[in-house]
Amino acid sequence: MKKYTIYLFVLLGAVLGFLGAAESFLAMLFVIAAMCFIIMVMSDYEKATYVVAAYSIIDFLLRTFAGGFAGIWDEAYLAVLILLWIYKLFINQKEDGIKLAPLDFPAAFFITAMFFILIVNTSDISIGIEGFRASVQYILWYFITVQLLRTEKGAKNLLIAFSLISGFIAMHGIYQYVIGAEMPTGWVDSKEAGVRTRVYSILGSPNVMGSLMTLSAPICFALGLNQRKKGKCALFIFLSLCMVISLLFTFSRGAWIGFAAAAVLYVFLKDKRWFIPAIIAGVLAILIVPGVGSRLSYMLSSEYIESSMKGGRLIRWTRGLTILKDNLLLGVGHGQFGGAVAMNHGIKRLIETEVIKTFYMDNYYLKTAVETGIVGLGAFLTLILSVFTSFLRTIRVTADKGLKEIEIGILCGAAGVIVHNFVENIFEVPMMATCFWLLAAVMMHFWRLNFVKKGIV
Repeated sequence: MKKYTIYLFVLLGAVLGFLGAAESFLAMLFVIAAMCFIIMVMSDYEKATYVVAAYSIIDFLLRTFAGGFAGIWDEAYLAVLILLWIYKLFINQKEDGIKLAPLDFPAAFFITAMFFILIVNTSDISIGIEGFRASVQYILWYFITVQLLRTEKGAKNLLIAFSLISGFIAMHGIYQYVIGAEMPTGWVDSKEAGVRTRVYSILGSPNVMGSLMTLSAPICFALGLNQRKKGKCALFIFLSLCMVISLLFTFSRGAWIGFAAAAVLYVFLKDKRWFIPAIIAGVLAILIVPGVGSRLSYMLSSEYIESSMKGGRLIRWTRGLTILKDNLLLGVGHGQFGGAVAMNHGIKRLIETEVIKTFYMDNYYLKTAVETGIVGLGAFLTLILSVFTSFLRTIRVTADKGLKEIEIGILCGAAGVIVHNFVENIFEVPMMATCFWLLAAVMMHFWRLNFVKKGIV
């Protein structure tokens, strides 16, 4: 079987390598390297998912060196994984066929609802398809990862790879803060004091950086507590601390709110006696790190509200709600206002008597509502609620304490991102959406393993 597998992927690698060469020589080399990696791990299908855990670094390298190929590499690799799974179904029939998990139906329902809205409420089909793809494409990582994961060890290794990469990014963020990396003036209001820089590492945005740290820090901390060897335990605890410090240095208030929610949930699920130490740690962060206190106090001031109503989140949310009120059921259509697709196409819309050029809504739920109405928002909220409840059920049925620890970390990291989306369009960032659904797949894999052990699945 391995021999034929190698033949298949050598051929596939040659084809994709040729396509990559059309973009750049470096892109071709990257594709060939990716294919070689797959060839080496064909005896263990789930290792192919480790590439997805390295999404942030791979995407950065390609954006830096490979030009246009950076925009399609993730789609190409998703196609590779789908082909790998189909091949596995036919060649390795002794393994499970199509694996089912609790999130499958809510995810499929959401995609169906988005497709329905695309069909019945699209003024520009090309923009509509682009907006539809931006909403649902990254969920496909969930479906394919669930099918390719095989063992508990493999899933844990995937989490370790994700944590190590996030830890590297966190340390680079701290380095940026130490050297005082340059930032655009618009990242800090002129009335705020003490913020000399906002870190972003290789991600290009402090808000995205903060969201990644919010997602990964609880997982990395849980991995540390789950290590038997003191050296490994110390490493993961150190990296999780770096993630929290780097999160502070992003000065992303939305990410701070998301992480606070994640921390409260973690303490509630892990040990309620940690509440007081957690509060003390938060207070110390405000007092010790220059700029944190002023950034938070300014957010609560009348000056911030006035500024936000002129050109910030509050005026954007107000205008979004006005558009939603006039298009309540199905919205204005995919890609038509409030997100990246609309921004790329320069969409404008009449709001009352004023023509407004589109902007980032800075609230993914409101953006979803404006574009797809209460039908689309309802489907999305159903999916997000299913993520939360499915994660909780997985934790409850897990008997192994070490595995339960890791599951709590995943739940809390995901909850932080879910909260962060109330003040940012985080799910419009391909890297963040991909990592979120990758971790959802890991969680549902753990759910399946629990029932396999009980002989139910």
